[in-house]
Amino acid sequence: MKYVLLILAVLLPGVAYATDPKADDRAREDALFGGEEEKPAVAPAADTTASDYGDERMAGGETKENTELLYKDRSQLGGFLYMRTSASYNQGAKVSDIGLGNSNLFDAYFDTRLNDRVRAFVRGRVLYNPLASAATTTGVNSQSALGAPVSTDTTKALLNQMWLKFDVGRTVFLTVGQQFVRWGTTRFWNPVDVLNTTKVNPLAFFDERVGVPMVKLHIPIEKLGWNLYAIALTDSATTLDRLGAAVRAEALFGHTEVGVATIFRKGVDPKLGVDVSSGLGDFDLTGEFGMVFPQQGTVAWQLSAGLSYTWAYREDDSLVLAVEYFHNDQGLTLDGAYNQLKNSFISQTATSLTPLYTGRDYVGAVATVVSPGSLNDATLSLISLSNLTDKSGTFQLNFSNLFLTDLTVEAYAGVVFGDGELRGYLPYVKSRLGTDPQFLALPTDFQQQVAGYFLNSLPSLLRAGVNLRVNL
Repeated sequence: MKYVLLILAVLLPGVAYATDPKADDRAREDALFGGEEEKPAVAPAADTTASDYGDERMAGGETKENTELLYKDRSQLGGFLYMRTSASYNQGAKVSDIGLGNSNLFDAYFDTRLNDRVRAFVRGRVLYNPLASAATTTGVNSQSALGAPVSTDTTKALLNQMWLKFDVGRTVFLTVGQQFVRWGTTRFWNPVDVLNTTKVNPLAFFDERVGVPMVKLHIPIEKLGWNLYAIALTDSATTLDRLGAAVRAEALFGHTEVGVATIFRKGVDPKLGVDVSSGLGDFDLTGEFGMVFPQQGTVAWQLSAGLSYTWAYREDDSLVLAVEYFHNDQGLTLDGAYNQLKNSFISQTATSLTPLYTGRDYVGAVATVVSPGSLNDATLSLISLSNLTDKSGTFQLNFSNLFLTDLTVEAYAGVVFGDGELRGYLPYVKSRLGTDPQFLALPTDFQQQVAGYFLNSLPSLLRAGVNLRVNL
């Protein structure tokens, strides 16, 4: 709370609102999240993140600048209010036991361009969850790969971004401070996104991750259509040797963009990533290949590949179809995940199973209708995600529409199936623990403790929710 209140108290006087309410939704999104000041030869996927699956790619695209700002008011104050209500039904539960969730988000930013070469940006966020004390969970449930536990704090303040941007000779562009950068081209899985430790939830309407402290150096080479990035990671760097370094190069060859990225840091395994995107008529091909070089053990690798097709069947209406495959070289089978969970129970240590990065093979698909019929401000999407390794999966139907000029209403409904990851492994673990000799040999009181925590939980089945959003 203190960050946002400080921003409002200090910067509110004299700040003009420059957002055009009649602008298209993409321009509003770019204005909210602060686009790149320079116009690179290749629009990097690093600096923009799409907010829905109607886009041709989840990341990428050229940001739009409000050039009139330099001739009117140097500063902008804005943000958005996001109110989310969810419900979940667990298999075997009574209708009266349907779980409810509520999470509200207020995001405010201050953006000032002192001149056409110097820009400062600050973004703060307040999360309010009135049900935090009741340990309510969002998404599927607390054990599900797609459900994230709500913070135990009723109110929580976060600093999302705080950076200063300037150039050296209009050739080298520097951005210093906490900023959000995402690398990669595929929409569901991102092996090349080496800067963010938290993975994106592909079913969410809004990417809630925050920025990372860094110093980013950007050199666009317009004649070649290339972009070069060098990044110094400063988070947790209390001494010089704890600084991290990341380098990325992007090149354009005809209709194909290729990116190569690497990251090094003391105490962290080095990573290397290559991504590609190419347009073939109405088709878009994307791919990412990431490698981790551990100090001990074998090299681990991940691969994602996607194909999307856009059909403009009427002047203002279009249909986007996309499919994506992901392979995780060191992914776990259903038995492997069970053994890891069981061992964590026995040793009473926490286990980390990254959602949608636990199994070996996955497939995702999405069908999106943009501006269906007379609903010119609406988007309808059907998303499917499946863990092919343990044969669990989920379907989710998303709908969003703009009402009353500025009110966006989002609604979704989803179902999960299988016994594995997408249901939090609950059905499979419950069926195994009751007959596992190693577990039954444990002290009775410990078995009861595990049963109270895990065995008595009900596997999720259905989820639904409604979100309200207004841009300020």
